[in-house]
Amino acid sequence: MDGQRKSIHLFDLDDTLIRTEARVLVRDAQGGLLRALAPSEFTVYQAAEGEVFDFREFSDLGVLSRGIIVKYTKTIIDTILKHGTHSEFGILTARADKKLHAPFLIRLFRSIFGVRLSNELIFAVSDRRFSGYKDRGGMAGSAPFSSLSVSQRKAMVIAQDLVGRGFNDISFYDDSRENLESFKVMREAFPHVTYKPHFIDPTWKARLGEFWTSGSESKALIKGASSVRIILEHHSAYGADHHPALQILLAGTPIRLDTVPVWLVWEEGRFYLRRSAGEEEGL
Repeated sequence: MDGQRKSIHLFDLDDTLIRTEARVLVRDAQGGLLRALAPSEFTVYQAAEGEVFDFREFSDLGVLSRGIIVKYTKTIIDTILKHGTHSEFGILTARADKKLHAPFLIRLFRSIFGVRLSNELIFAVSDRRFSGYKDRGGMAGSAPFSSLSVSQRKAMVIAQDLVGRGFNDISFYDDSRENLESFKVMREAFPHVTYKPHFIDPTWKARLGEFWTSGSESKALIKGASSVRIILEHHSAYGADHHPALQILLAGTPIRLDTVPVWLVWEEGRFYLRRSAGEEEGL
């Protein structure tokens, strides 16, 4: 890559940086409540005809302030800072009302990470003021920003507001595969920019589901024991007590997970996910 490197680590908010009790409400045309979706459910939910999304809980600063920092993501940020970085940090969220949320997020980064989060690098793509600004500045013949999906809006912000400001090394962290796929499209439009998408799945819930539905018989765990510890903590009776389970695996006995019909296996020096195993470990 030619020229001076200008990098940024860009984080989605809900279920990537912070886990909250906020839900997306699904209402019918008359305003009746049909269901409430967690952020992870909303990213894959297909609205039926006549259904309307209600994001009012995501405008509640009290709900946000009671959120829990996702430990997995905190570790990533701590590691980035530990090795020293001249990169900027930013937020790219589907939430609305940046004016309400930005002061809290700036304080959060300063108090927990000792990092200055710039107000101009916080993007709330459902903010009506922001959407209106984007619609007025859109190119002739292009779809209005406000009519785009969340993933398309996020990709547009990266292209216009980050690449447009000279960022040429962009790492994007999100718990939505769809958002990351839209992000990857930028590689074709701006080949001079380095893009690094990172799927955030701190409990391995999505990855295990994807493995099961893929029909594959086996999947190697590239990060080895670190991935096994996360899987055991959230998907087995061992919980956070990883050591006994690791010893069982290393001794050659597979462990069947509790939440999905998948096995953890140690074989030929590597850990694997398997759809079946030779012998069952007894709890």
